[in-house]
Amino acid sequence: MVHDLIANLASAVYLYFECMLIGAIIADCIAACYEPEPDKDFIIILGCGIRKDGTPCPLLRGRIDRALAFAQKQKAQTGKDVIFVTSGGQGPDEVISESASMKRYLLEQGVPEARIIEEDRSTDTFENMKFSKEKIWEVNPKGKIAFSTTNYHVFRGGLYARRVKMRAVGMGSKTKWYFWPNASVREFVGLLTEHRGKQALIFGGMLLLYTVLTFLIYCY
Repeated sequence: MVHDLIANLASAVYLYFECMLIGAIIADCIAACYEPEPDKDFIIILGCGIRKDGTPCPLLRGRIDRALAFAQKQKAQTGKDVIFVTSGGQGPDEVISESASMKRYLLEQGVPEARIIEEDRSTDTFENMKFSKEKIWEVNPKGKIAFSTTNYHVFRGGLYARRVKMRAVGMGSKTKWYFWPNASVREFVGLLTEHRGKQALIFGGMLLLYTVLTFLIYCY
């Protein structure tokens, strides 16, 4: 019986994490392919690393270019401009904030300074959304919002927007295919960590169920 119990519990663990990982990857792919409606008032650009000279790294530049491409497409289709919210603080090894780096890049691309809002306090994605919401609410609390990030990060970014009670849809910038496996696992681990209480409850319930079923089989 002990052998069967161990085998059943091991199967439950494997099945649980396999289903969760596959589900997370599918959700990431669906979110990454989504194209927001061209009716947005604001686009939050989520920060990531910058170079030693203060310019955006390729990953961050991809996020900015994705936001610019959407803004240009929206302008051509509807005539409506968007306000860019550059969101990202300054790390200990960064010469300027990620927000300032993004703003400088946008200015170089011809975006008027009046259409750029800096949010330079955040240190992670949750704070990106929280502090960007505060900035947006100061201007237009009823504005329609999108956010730009790397494709594999859209789903998780949307969950953070929901946590701060902000209606925002994501758009994903492309990245090299070999980033996906590592990034997907990292995003998956991040999701589990952020919802560890709920996950522990579900996981514990599964283990208890498998244990009870194993005992019932041997009792009857």
